[in-house]
Amino acid sequence: SLPLMADYATEQYWQQRMWLNYIATELHKNFISPFRKGNWLPNTPESQDLVRSRVFPRLAYIEKALAGQSFLVANQFIAPDAYLFVMTNWCRRLAFSLTDFPNLDRFDQHMRQDPAMQSVLKQEGKPHSSKA
Repeated sequence: SLPLMADYATEQYWQQRMWLNYIATELHKNFISPFRKGNWLPNTPESQDLVRSRVFPRLAYIEKALAGQSFLVANQFIAPDAYLFVMTNWCRRLAFSLTDFPNLDRFDQHMRQDPAMQSVLKQEGKPHSSKA
């Protein structure tokens, strides 16, 4: 199996750390809305609009990084890619379209083809979105 993190003190290692931190602090936290009801994903029109306004500019940054490559660092699947797939899956679960982000959409579709990811998605069950 492939390692999920590069060797310590290499450029790839620090790029991976940067992406993990970016996804955690800039993307993940902006999916949280104080206006949600009943579960952790935003599920009211107001909370979804708020989350969309916070998340989409950050997705645009990642969109540029994925131009011409399949994965975030050295074009290899690593830990930040797994975390990013959680975020793109949340977009899907909220019925947020990725059509304005063709690189992210391609990434998401590629990840969905992996048998391990299909197993996880099956276990998660149906989306929590009020639109789904």
